[in-house]
Amino acid sequence: MTASFNLLDEPWIRVTRLDGAPDEVSLLSLFREATDIAGIHGEIASQDTAVLRLLLAICHRAMDGPEDLDVWEEYWRDPGSLGRDAVDHLERHRERFDLRDPERPFFQVAGIRAASGKLWGLKSLIADVPNNNPLFTTRIAEGLESIGWAEAARWLVHVHAFDPAGIRSGAVGDPLAKKGRSFPIGTGWAGQIGTVTVMGENLERTLLLNTVVCGELDGLNGVDPASDLAPWEREPDGPARAPAREPLGPVDCYTWQTRRVLLHGDDDGVTGLFLGNGDRAKPQNRYRVEPMTAWRYSDPQSRKLKAPVYMPCKLPTDRAFWRGLSTLVAQLSPKTTVKGAGEVTKYRSPGVVSFYQDLMYHEIVPLTGLIPLHAVGIEYGAQEAVVTELVDDVLSLPVGLLDDPRTGRPVNRRMIAVVRGAMEETEQVAAALRSLAANLDRARGGSPDTASAAREHTGTAFYQVIDERFPRWLASLDEEDLDRAHARWRERLRSEALRQQEALAAAVPDTAFAGRGEGKGRADVGKALLFFRLALARTLQLPQHDTPAEDAERTPA
Repeated sequence: MTASFNLLDEPWIRVTRLDGAPDEVSLLSLFREATDIAGIHGEIASQDTAVLRLLLAICHRAMDGPEDLDVWEEYWRDPGSLGRDAVDHLERHRERFDLRDPERPFFQVAGIRAASGKLWGLKSLIADVPNNNPLFTTRIAEGLESIGWAEAARWLVHVHAFDPAGIRSGAVGDPLAKKGRSFPIGTGWAGQIGTVTVMGENLERTLLLNTVVCGELDGLNGVDPASDLAPWEREPDGPARAPAREPLGPVDCYTWQTRRVLLHGDDDGVTGLFLGNGDRAKPQNRYRVEPMTAWRYSDPQSRKLKAPVYMPCKLPTDRAFWRGLSTLVAQLSPKTTVKGAGEVTKYRSPGVVSFYQDLMYHEIVPLTGLIPLHAVGIEYGAQEAVVTELVDDVLSLPVGLLDDPRTGRPVNRRMIAVVRGAMEETEQVAAALRSLAANLDRARGGSPDTASAAREHTGTAFYQVIDERFPRWLASLDEEDLDRAHARWRERLRSEALRQQEALAAAVPDTAFAGRGEGKGRADVGKALLFFRLALARTLQLPQHDTPAEDAERTPA
């Protein structure tokens, strides 16, 4: 009997039920029970995102696009209908979802091999063991000798999405391979973007909210759903790559075959794999086919191509998701002037966020409340050849910040003004604290290097507190008077700034009160505190008499 591991029947996707219970389900079970599932929860967040994007590709194909919003709304109004049609679609392509099929294995290339016959170890497949460095989890050595087919399926989907760049095996039959090697083509497609997902009350709602109707969205309206096919609907890939092929739509992006892979193992599990480079996807202006990330205007790329070019916004590891609000909300995005194109927005919102706006316009979802967003991305190290950090963050976005598609104006203009003001004030307070730290360092006789280190440390300490408080404050705006909310945020900024000021002043030695230097270049504690208090008062619009009156005095020992 031929060995088989069909993803339609075998449990392999790790989920959490609505009651909080963990479970592992097959593709068919997942879609049949999507209304009872809270979300995907596997080994790491990037794996969950990769699997979710696979599920979204299935949804697009099961819904035949969807062709228009009327079709989409029918699914929204009829819970369980998405699951039924997804099951039908999967059953029509059942033979293409067998992980061990000898001729057409799922997401793999049958018979692909290196001329040397060399296989890669499992550490190249499993993202929590990149380059012999256990990053996300700790595995015992025996755990890398073999893994079950279910876990291998999860990492197979992940490797196409997030695999680091680097030299890979050259496949026999690949004309682009040289001397048995395939030179770097970049990371997996999802590794080049910062994924943003709109979260629903259950998995079915999440899938629907992120299965956008391309014809409804500026930028994506050129996608032809009939041409945007999944790998299981096309002839299987061979060893040769397609360097000129471009993604045709969301389905293509979600299932882009960045690598050529073949798992090796037996009934007990997977023990190794062939891993080679696959199809490269260039990031320039891919907002026309990729809805799950924000986009930034690139002046260098625009000059190079002599046309406006937007590049995907990756998620920074040094700042929380909320600090990128201007990439999510059109009204918070600054403008930039482009020669020959006039004024353009610096950022383009993710298609999934724009689609939610469209649902608001058609009164399918309410014009009030919060939109739960989940952001996931990976930061790579040198040459993008190693994984250095995983970004996993959430944010509840008030609906009032979005544009009303009926008018092209914000749902709540005052809310936009308050949030913009709060973000600017937060950055200014952080800058004032950094300057205070640098000035105190100079007063104690530090060097430019120590002053720079003091600035960085102080900024990090400030945002460690603010990154926890700002999202909660943002989520409260829908339920509170906006002027009162703004005043409350200013008071929180003032309180935290003064707390950190006291800690910084208390840490300097007594000699810093005497100071260093002469004339205008003189630095001492009193001068540093005065500058800080004036900056704080200006930023938070405090009357002078409301600034701290007590002087930080200390009698030198």
